[in-house]
Amino acid sequence: MKVLVLAMVLLCVCSLEGAVVKRDTETPSSSLSDVFSQYFQTVSEYLSKQLPEKVKAEEIKTKTKAYLEQANEQFLPIAKQLHTQFMDFLTQMVETGKKAVQQ
Repeated sequence: MKVLVLAMVLLCVCSLEGAVVKRDTETPSSSLSDVFSQYFQTVSEYLSKQLPEKVKAEEIKTKTKAYLEQANEQFLPIAKQLHTQFMDFLTQMVETGKKAVQQ
């Protein structure tokens, strides 16, 4: 029985060892100028591609905020007027109901 278990463990270890992917590490053979050129290339790509997208997102956010403020200024008086008229209507309905009950 022990031999069977030992054989199974050995088989599992061998199969796992074969499945492990060994990665080669990069040797730091690049010179300082290569590192700087790669850095500046990355920065230039960021400034030319990703930064304008972020600026556009901020611009859209600003325009949306301005639109919502304008809409709020326009609809607030209308909403107040509708609220007042609705409350008057409810008051009239309650008074009519009270008069009907009293009669």
